[in-house]
Amino acid sequence: MKKEPISSCQTTKAKTTPLEPIEAERKFLVEIVGEMPECRELEIFQTYLKEKNGLEPRVRKRKENGQCVYFLTTKKFVSVNERVEIEREISQAEYEALLAEANPAKRTIHKRRQCFEWDNRYLELDTFIEPPLPHHLLEIEHVSMEDEINFPPFLNVLREVTDDPEWYNANIAKRK
Repeated sequence: MKKEPISSCQTTKAKTTPLEPIEAERKFLVEIVGEMPECRELEIFQTYLKEKNGLEPRVRKRKENGQCVYFLTTKKFVSVNERVEIEREISQAEYEALLAEANPAKRTIHKRRQCFEWDNRYLELDTFIEPPLPHHLLEIEHVSMEDEINFPPFLNVLREVTDDPEWYNANIAKRK
């Protein structure tokens, strides 16, 4: 199967209203058991900010090929695998200023993300550097809970964790 280059490693969001983009994804704990295909690699630093109005914003520094891009993101739970996600690009200065509002109960997550397409689906494979995790977290974008998934042979799926709060990034970031 010929693989087309991936143009972006950013989530594309379906909109329910102009103000509420929905992110629909499923998550799986996996092990890499073979050679990964050519993919886009990013380094991500994600810092959770203090809660405001019941929402917990976060800032991200995304590094690719030595270039950094910064984002401010807020997510609101809708259902097991759907969240309203509002994200906007910010300047480095704004990112650095917002770091002063970091939630002290959470550490910054540092992860490597590999983005690729498989079986006409968009996949993101996260390897957690800080805090280190024993397995990788695979996210499949734009997929319902009913969709059957054909996993790549180079990944061994341990279990689905879409509805397991332990594997939400916000909970992984909690200081123990």
